[in-house]
Amino acid sequence: MNPEENYSSQRKASNYSDVLHTDDDINPIPPQCGYTFSIIKALLIYPLAILPLGTGLLLAYWYRALWVRLTYSSCPLSRATTVVMTDEYGQQRVSTVQVTTFPDAYSAIGNKVEISSCATRYLTHCRLRYLYSDDEKKFILLRGHDCDRTLAGIHESITGLSGRDYELRKATYGINSIDVPVKPILVMLYQEVLTPFYAFQILCLVVWYVEEYYYYGAFIVLSSLFTISYSLFQTYTSAVQLHELVRQSCTVNVIRDGRELRDVPGESLVPGDVMVIPPTGMSMPCDAVLLTGTAIVNEASLTGESIPVTKTPLPQTPDELYSSERHKQHTLFGGTHVIQTRFYNNSAVLAVATRTAFSTSKGSMVRSILYQKPFNSKFYRDAFIFIGVLAIIAAGGFLFSFIFYSVSKYVQPDGISISYLLLSPRVYALRGFDLITIVVPPALPIAITIGTVYAVARLKKNNIFCIAQQRVNLCGKIKLVCFDKTGTLTEDSLDMEGVVTSTNQQFSPMVTDPSSLLPCPLLYGMTTCHSLTLINGQLLGDPLDVKMFNSTGWTLEEPGEDTSRFDVIIPTIVKPPLAEGQDGVQLGIMKQFTFSSELQRMSVLVKTLPSHDPKLFHVYVKGAPEKIRKLCRPDTVPEDFFDVLSSFTQKGMRVLAVGHRTIDVAWHKTDKIERDMVECDLEFGGLIIMKNSLKPETTPVISVLKNANIRTVMITGDNLLTAVSVARECGMIEPDHQAIMVKADSTSAGVHISYHLLGEGRDLAELLRSGQATPMAADNQFFPPPANSLNTYGAGSIGSNDSSRHDRVPFSLVIDGKSFELVRTHCTDILPKLLVKGSVFARMSPDQKAQLVTDLQGLGYGVGMCGDGANDCGALKAAHAGISLSEAEASVASPFTSKVP
Repeated sequence: MNPEENYSSQRKASNYSDVLHTDDDINPIPPQCGYTFSIIKALLIYPLAILPLGTGLLLAYWYRALWVRLTYSSCPLSRATTVVMTDEYGQQRVSTVQVTTFPDAYSAIGNKVEISSCATRYLTHCRLRYLYSDDEKKFILLRGHDCDRTLAGIHESITGLSGRDYELRKATYGINSIDVPVKPILVMLYQEVLTPFYAFQILCLVVWYVEEYYYYGAFIVLSSLFTISYSLFQTYTSAVQLHELVRQSCTVNVIRDGRELRDVPGESLVPGDVMVIPPTGMSMPCDAVLLTGTAIVNEASLTGESIPVTKTPLPQTPDELYSSERHKQHTLFGGTHVIQTRFYNNSAVLAVATRTAFSTSKGSMVRSILYQKPFNSKFYRDAFIFIGVLAIIAAGGFLFSFIFYSVSKYVQPDGISISYLLLSPRVYALRGFDLITIVVPPALPIAITIGTVYAVARLKKNNIFCIAQQRVNLCGKIKLVCFDKTGTLTEDSLDMEGVVTSTNQQFSPMVTDPSSLLPCPLLYGMTTCHSLTLINGQLLGDPLDVKMFNSTGWTLEEPGEDTSRFDVIIPTIVKPPLAEGQDGVQLGIMKQFTFSSELQRMSVLVKTLPSHDPKLFHVYVKGAPEKIRKLCRPDTVPEDFFDVLSSFTQKGMRVLAVGHRTIDVAWHKTDKIERDMVECDLEFGGLIIMKNSLKPETTPVISVLKNANIRTVMITGDNLLTAVSVARECGMIEPDHQAIMVKADSTSAGVHISYHLLGEGRDLAELLRSGQATPMAADNQFFPPPANSLNTYGAGSIGSNDSSRHDRVPFSLVIDGKSFELVRTHCTDILPKLLVKGSVFARMSPDQKAQLVTDLQGLGYGVGMCGDGANDCGALKAAHAGISLSEAEASVASPFTSKVP
């Protein structure tokens, strides 16, 4: 298979779900046209551009791609000196072709592509480097060390690069720097003044001062100076902040030619370099894959969540291709901070660089700020149409006055008739220009800017900061606001509500204090199935895990120094309080399978200490109740599982389930045991119930929006039933509204759509138990044909065909991410109705969140989005007004940022 086809197929098969993944959604071969400079065209075009007061040069400055086409000749890309490339938003950008004196771009374009020339041609487009391929006859995106490589193949890089390989890669990839230089003030002033509005104002000022309109002209000058100064201040401040945000300078230890080099500048790293991660940690200057040891990483700069994440070495599977999405638990992303590393006997922890500069995760975030999606707003479209109409009227008036004064004759005293235009050409030329300056209001940009300045100042007083001032004018058009749930509508932290144990297929009454539990699998699962670690004596990890573990009263110990805990056979031990004794039971956590959002669970391999059987190990699995139930033996799951589960989820509780089993495996084989071998044939252990409280300001804010006739929608990755409960509690779903779940199932005959009433638990339990539930509309015609019937539904049309029932009940639709994707793809006739009446969209991936915002905009809604963290980044940028409640780097791309969480 051609490398590019292989790459394309991988992109289609992968689900890239968060801001941590870089250029996987960028076309590796964007549309491109080559040009070379033409002396003949230049001699013809330049005089025409200069003669009419230089207006042609202004057009060349505003429309650079058009200017290239006028002054350059089209040619094959192999000879081009200038290339016009079209980005993913349809904008055309001009790039200059450059030449590097080293070849060897085999690892960048693809293993089968060879460049035999002594010079490699490349260009830079949107801060990414593209190399010319003789095979493709086009410029192709420069890709990293992770391109089309198996896991075992990446491990082969552990010996580091040779001196020659390093020099070749450095010439190919350039320096590893994410630098956003701050333009000088004079350059910013030049760019600001040469915008179309201010260029037109300069023309107006010349006309007014010739006609001695001094006072009005002076007022316009002073106003323009004020708006230009303020705009320059805002632009310069934002540029400095971005420069400081992305600037990073560090030294690293690398292995080259089989020996370790110390204190190498991070800017000199290239893909394929093997780094030594120090025990005390470091800030990652590039994306890298962990080869040996483990690392505890703080990814708050990218995800917005200050939760230490444990990274483990990349497996050496020979046939599996590396993917930054599937193997993110083995990937150290650029811009994140490694807190500390651990390995046997203080051996070196090694990582191989895969992507550098703007190809990294941090570089992707910066590019999203520098090259934002062009905003095609109806407000701005109408404004330009309005100005265009006025310009046409002005041009018509100018032409009419020219013809009128040319035809009109003035009879002189000597009887000779002469045209008024020839009699006083200066006066009548000025009269024509007067028409233009009067019809097209030159003060319009000043009025808009002053209004924007005042609005931004008001927002700043409320600790809301704006980096995209053009979005301010759109906020008044907002008719719908989407909210994330966790951390936005609800508090970040969870409170332990209680636990429910399961014995002999029966649930016990809920215990509100887990520390009072007698020894049981549920208790052991709570104390071992987590990703907690001790750093400087402090227990760190996912807040949910911290709250769960602390509620048991047990203690966690990691023998040895922080950075050498792999010296012991069992690195982590948990034990009960000394006062309770509990027969001196201690549990050693032997192996951990980290939480997977796709699998919605995590698991651990545990050894009971002391143990009389060296091959006996316990497995504890924790995750979403529905997922754990499927992994458990049916004869261990209580019959009222769904009834009990729905009784908690409908109250807005966060529910987790625990399953367990025992396995016999040799001690030395535990490190290589596969996840699928342990997460099966489980016994059901019980439920863990956590409470996620609403923020005190949530309900009042929702009420204010509803009173302003602004619709509110919840978009969350959490459980659907929990989301519906929170939506009811905060007022998103009115008390008198029925919640109808839209469920889409893919069958051999196509996609089956059914509708289910989320009522008092009995119907809901039926739904969960069967996986299908009893359809509320047997003929799949839940929506009546008329479009205006969306506001209410006829109770008689749901569950029966009794046309005699005409009572109407208000309703709100809810749906999960899986069904939403099926509806979008296969049921486009239902999608608009779902968007109009949908109140809760649960289990949504980050990509689906952004797509939902775009779909709502397609219906004509002015959409606002409020969220926090990297999983909301796409939706925040896609919305007309995105408001981030996090100041992390991942959310800087949001037009608005609130310092009040």
